[in-house]
Amino acid sequence: MLIFDQTVACAGLTLTAAKAANFDAQAAFYEGNYRPDFMPTTAKVMIELVYDQQTRKVLGGQLMSAHEVSQSANTLSVVIHNGNTIDELAFMDMLFSPNFDEPFNYLNLVAQAAVDQEHGYRRNN
Repeated sequence: MLIFDQTVACAGLTLTAAKAANFDAQAAFYEGNYRPDFMPTTAKVMIELVYDQQTRKVLGGQLMSAHEVSQSANTLSVVIHNGNTIDELAFMDMLFSPNFDEPFNYLNLVAQAAVDQEHGYRRNN
């Protein structure tokens, strides 16, 4: 969906919906460019990834960018359907071409943020 020249896409549950469904839900956030800064143009992408802290399974995600990111919602949908974890998504193989994205796709990066976040929770609890 396009809102004010921004693509907004989602798959699965929001954090609020996941908690209402009695998941031990948490969210990680990522904001960065969708492709390298040395390219003539790029755009910020913002993602919230929702996951279950106990199973580490991905429950949902929301994306927004001036860049077309709706296909990433399809990827998240498959990840949710397959029961993949944040650990698996963090290093899942994605297409790489400098003209189109970074070596780690932004979905990898938000999942890596979730993994880092969980390691921080374990150290503090």
